[in-house]
Amino acid sequence: MLKPFRAQGLHLISRVANSTVAKADFSANPKIRTPGRPRIWGSDIKLRELFAPINTCTQAAVWLYGQPQTVYYQCFTFYWDTPDKLVLFVLTQLPNGKQIILLSSDITLTGAQVIEAYGWRFKIEVSFRSLVQLLGGFDYRFWLRSMTRASSWPKNLVLANCDADFQQKVAIKVEAFERFVNLNAIALGVLQILALERPAVVWTHFPQWFRTLPKHGLPSEQIVRMALQHLQPMVLSKRKPTLLLAKLLAAKIKPPETQQQTSFAA
Repeated sequence: MLKPFRAQGLHLISRVANSTVAKADFSANPKIRTPGRPRIWGSDIKLRELFAPINTCTQAAVWLYGQPQTVYYQCFTFYWDTPDKLVLFVLTQLPNGKQIILLSSDITLTGAQVIEAYGWRFKIEVSFRSLVQLLGGFDYRFWLRSMTRASSWPKNLVLANCDADFQQKVAIKVEAFERFVNLNAIALGVLQILALERPAVVWTHFPQWFRTLPKHGLPSEQIVRMALQHLQPMVLSKRKPTLLLAKLLAAKIKPPETQQQTSFAA
């Protein structure tokens, strides 16, 4: 699992099962020869057996899920997926006694950094949910007119066996997909900024009614989107010819004369 990350120069921080087994370092004895393939792995290490009493572990105050929390951890570097790359394991214990094993391919990080970085997972998942459910950021369909019609993605499609023209079309399509996702991420960020910086304005133009408002007074991304949709006719009616929206529409809409000439030529 870590090989694709290492190939791109990336690191992975993840949670692993408490039943995970790591590998110790192996030192070969040249005087001892055994039949078969030479051994490359050391002995098995059951990580759950390495948890020490919570009062003997290193203590750290980290920010988890929006609030400060005290955690206790131990750090070990063992081999896991390959016998030549060490992996950092952080055995974490919460004050309620819950035990969690975290993994980091970057062995230069501290245990507290790994724990806090893993706590960001919740924010990432919430952002993905907003992109999918609120903005449809992953609703872009990857398909080309030059491709053969099929009910699902062809499993035997190998770009190396296709001609250069088709490979170029696929590259353009992938770039369009990435731009679509990035634009939706930017739109989500704009909604969040408006919710944090202009909550009063958002609530003023919110077209619906709530019996009770949240205690913090901040609207959600969906409420900001609905407020902007409510203001859309007014904003578009007052737009200036020099705005970017007018330029984009002018570039996409052909004049009537051009459309008639095109139809006549066809």
